[in-house]
Amino acid sequence: MAVMLAAAVNYSWSQALGDMAQISPVLVVSVALLVAMILDLVLPPQVRGASAAAVSLVGLVGAIVAALLLYQSRGHGAYSKFATGDDFAVFFHVFFAVLGILTILVTHPYLARRNFLQPEFYILLLAATAGMMVMGSATSLVTIFLGLELLSVALYVMSGFARRDTKSQEAGVKYLLMGGFASAFVLYGMALIYGATGSTVLATIAQAAGSDPGNNLLVLGILLLGVGFAFKVSAAPFQMWTPDVYQGAPLPVTAFMSVGTKAAAFAMILRVFGQGLPGLSHDWGALLAFVAAASMIVGNLAAIVQSSLKRLLAYSGVAQAGYILVGVLGAHGAGQAAVLFYLAAYLVMNFGAFAILVVMSGPLGDRDRFGDLDGLGYRHPLLGVLMTLFMFSLAGFPPTAGFIGKFFLFAAGVSGGYTWLVILAVLMSVVSVYYYFRVVVHVWTPPAAPEARFAVPAGAGLAIILSGVLALVLGLFPSLLFALAQLGAAPVVAAGG
Repeated sequence: MAVMLAAAVNYSWSQALGDMAQISPVLVVSVALLVAMILDLVLPPQVRGASAAAVSLVGLVGAIVAALLLYQSRGHGAYSKFATGDDFAVFFHVFFAVLGILTILVTHPYLARRNFLQPEFYILLLAATAGMMVMGSATSLVTIFLGLELLSVALYVMSGFARRDTKSQEAGVKYLLMGGFASAFVLYGMALIYGATGSTVLATIAQAAGSDPGNNLLVLGILLLGVGFAFKVSAAPFQMWTPDVYQGAPLPVTAFMSVGTKAAAFAMILRVFGQGLPGLSHDWGALLAFVAAASMIVGNLAAIVQSSLKRLLAYSGVAQAGYILVGVLGAHGAGQAAVLFYLAAYLVMNFGAFAILVVMSGPLGDRDRFGDLDGLGYRHPLLGVLMTLFMFSLAGFPPTAGFIGKFFLFAAGVSGGYTWLVILAVLMSVVSVYYYFRVVVHVWTPPAAPEARFAVPAGAGLAIILSGVLALVLGLFPSLLFALAQLGAAPVVAAGG
């Protein structure tokens, strides 16, 4: 009896460790978050900011290592009905950790220049990253909502982090109000789906929805959930918060938010619609097709008339959400892989553009007018070349990552029967060339008056150069990343049948 009991105890501990390993990247970031909070209480004020940044970097690197150790694991365990460590989760764990690392590299000198270098910024950054990781690994509607709110609450505070800047405070309030409105749609949609299927677990929802696809309560839940997701990815016609929040928030927050919220929301969309509701693609497909078309039209046309670079990139992000939705609607398997590939490309090209704006900012505030770019290519030729590369990649010029990513998205859209949407996407991509090229023209326009050459911090310079190299290399040699994207998409593809 004692031997059997000992064996049971040993098995329980080993099983518990195996189950915990499935969510280890989130746990690593959470531990780093707690350590940063404790150090904030015990260290002298003058070193708290630097220590929080160092702990955050170590935690995010540790999360990448923990995620890679999960590569090609089955994703099963005691928590599999709530969260998983499958390859889809691994892809997004690494994605969000890399985004966090790049953000820290460009943020630290910016916060010092603006005189609000506080450890709370890095604590909130870790909380937001943990929320995104939860969303990427969630297999239950409850877990998805938990991650969504953890991300959202952290970003509400980060948007208003510049306490002496009225625009930043305004951005925080606007984001709070509109984000709460979107969360209400998501939560109500989840409640209706639970009422129709009797479960919040995606696998069980898929079975229940397949047996009763005509359930009106379920269709209404999908509609509300789709509206809430459209808010989160800044898709039209629910993008009204995006330009104001992007313009008012501190530049590093805008850079982090522009990529992170979009990627986390698309992880939700692929999980919920592709894994939980694949049998109802005719219902959510029509909704997403409308949102994609509206996003591409509104985003590109509105970007043309902008005078602020932040607002231009905000509307550019609206249009980019439309392009990515083409992949979501695309052929099963190819579409999901194309979405993951393009999100990785979007990370380097969009974050890189924002990072250059971050290093251009001064102690008095951000510099995001077109005129602020004049002469950049002459004062800093490398930054000028990299900004040109980022704009060309966002526009979809070969041989950049943006071109290859759009090719994969549009090919999947055609294979999925959405040729009309792909034609619209190509036309809108041509329109986008105007405002992206407008940025390039200002970069290489001689300044009206000589300006002093500003210093580029080493960390920020490293992040910008790395982003630029990847934006080019992923376009020239896309096969490795696309293979990883296919592996990442495989669990969702298999679950969706």
